[in-house]
Amino acid sequence: MSEPRPVARTLADAVASLDARSFTGATRAADAAVHEPRTGSRFVRFIIGGTAYAIGEEFVTELDRVPTVTPVPRTPAWLCGVTNLRGEILSVVDLRIFVGLGPTPPATGRVLVLRLPLEDFSLGLLVDAVDGIVTVEDKAMHAPASTLEGALAPFLKGMAVVGDGLVAVLDLDRLLRSSAIRQFDDIQEDSRCKAL
Repeated sequence: MSEPRPVARTLADAVASLDARSFTGATRAADAAVHEPRTGSRFVRFIIGGTAYAIGEEFVTELDRVPTVTPVPRTPAWLCGVTNLRGEILSVVDLRIFVGLGPTPPATGRVLVLRLPLEDFSLGLLVDAVDGIVTVEDKAMHAPASTLEGALAPFLKGMAVVGDGLVAVLDLDRLLRSSAIRQFDDIQEDSRCKAL
């Protein structure tokens, strides 16, 4: 019998408790984020295929291990399916597949539960790892190069140096409102009705 996981009080606590053993920098990054001055915007930093990305902390409502996902037929591979997370049916997107990599390993991957502010839209986003919560000062963010290509290129807000590494900051609002992601809203509604 495994010992129960402590209840996280904040997203920083969740990052630290979930990934402390797997990613030594996670606890330090979360602790540093709590104690550093708030002169910029706070982001959740995560890893996909060795590349660091960041999304606004205000979009992330939960962080957990990869849940059991029920596949939905006739959808792209990056839309893994749906999951029931405490009574809420969520579509689950595998960001690794979305960017052209292999699937996220369930044993080591993480799911970020995302919600659009002022809208009833939630989504589970599978990533390789969550590496902490960081503050990025506005002046530290630079526009991405116009020559960038790939599935996430249209959704980049900018690039920033955080600590000793470069982070690609995603415009999550634009990504979650994009036609690529929202084309399956009807499927999610159908799944929700069937689950009732």
